[in-house]
Amino acid sequence: MAKSRIPKPVAGECDPYFSTYIDRVKEGDLVANLRRQSGELTELCGDLSEAEAGFRYGPDKWSIKEVLGHLIDTERVFAFRALWFARGETAALPGFDQDEFVRQADFDQRSVESLVSEFVHLRQSTIDLLAGFRDKDWERSGISNDAELSVRAIGYILAGHVIHHLEILGERYLRPLRPRG
Repeated sequence: MAKSRIPKPVAGECDPYFSTYIDRVKEGDLVANLRRQSGELTELCGDLSEAEAGFRYGPDKWSIKEVLGHLIDTERVFAFRALWFARGETAALPGFDQDEFVRQADFDQRSVESLVSEFVHLRQSTIDLLAGFRDKDWERSGISNDAELSVRAIGYILAGHVIHHLEILGERYLRPLRPRG
């Protein structure tokens, strides 16, 4: 079983691009932070109507449903990367084009309820995977998208990525949809 306090990754464990996400996560019990996010996402998006979930704050921006789908796709990709590297695999993994993934998925045709439910179930699967890692698994790394990426960095990226999108959902989507006062 993994230790509960996983230290933040240090320089060199991932592409500097990911510091945007890693810096958003408080160091501490990473698995507890990941678990908490399912409830936060459900609270934020769980009662949206289908019309609200189709809202875009700009013509070239994703809908709320597409943001949820993007969170699901990213969770799957990064959880697989964590598994790949934690198991000692040395073959490099490719990157992925998040915009093309969203275009190909047609998330707007799904119900918001199904997307929230899928994220919650997928996040639990990710938590189960990460909670089973041993200390040495967290220290492993590999090459993804032509850059070094550690398992530890992946855990923090997953948490920070959701924090980032929860903030965007609240500020740019839900605030205009449900203004207060």
